[in-house]
Amino acid sequence: MLVPGLAFSRSGQRLGRGKGYYDSYLQRYRQLPGMRPVFTIALAFKQQIVDSIPTSEDDASIDMVLFDES
Repeated sequence: MLVPGLAFSRSGQRLGRGKGYYDSYLQRYRQLPGMRPVFTIALAFKQQIVDSIPTSEDDASIDMVLFDES
């Protein structure tokens, strides 16, 4: 699943737009019985990559952040 965001860390933290739509959707999906695990990917520019983002336990992490380091 492609997940949008304003900023990302290399470890998969995500800064969204503050409404928690993707976080709540991913939590509900992962709790459904019999569902396959969802793999989350974010596409970003190198300017969107930061060292860390403050998160809470309700924030879903991204499995992979793809960006060009050049």
